[in-house]
Amino acid sequence: MSQSKSSVGPSLRSHFTSLLSKDRIRLFSFIRSLVLNVSDAEDVYQRVCLTLWNKFDEFDQKRDFFPWACGVASYTVRNHHRSLRHDRHYFDQELIETMSQQREQHLSNYNIRIEFLHQCLRALNSSDQQLLQDAVFEKQAVTEIAKTTKRSLQSLYNRLSILRRELAECISRKLQSEQ
Repeated sequence: MSQSKSSVGPSLRSHFTSLLSKDRIRLFSFIRSLVLNVSDAEDVYQRVCLTLWNKFDEFDQKRDFFPWACGVASYTVRNHHRSLRHDRHYFDQELIETMSQQREQHLSNYNIRIEFLHQCLRALNSSDQQLLQDAVFEKQAVTEIAKTTKRSLQSLYNRLSILRRELAECISRKLQSEQ
């Protein structure tokens, strides 16, 4: 590469940072699904980020960033696995490619699933929304919620289980209607 990235303008750095920030969780999830060891997955993620930065001038700005990043991650994961061939947990290239494609496809509709989750949450009654807000988003202990709401612990666990199932079904229905 003829041009140092340090000489790249702040707008390109800012654009790269915003794209990576938007997809960092999905990208790490993609890598983590292909690399068993968490520490190794973190190392691979760092190498992927560095490679993405070094090759960002080759990225077609008219295209979606996530599939491009997954392509770079796939090659980096393959190189990582190649270096571990002596390990008994080594995956063959065909399996890695299959897993990579399936995981990329699954994660590609992540943003739409999040939007559908918000829609499904808004359709719940206010007490169910509050229960999920307290238990899931604010990570309050269910025992504390039971004391506050004067409901039995078991009824809250049952209700949370039902709500999770209902939300998953709601999202699935919306995804199917999109196709």
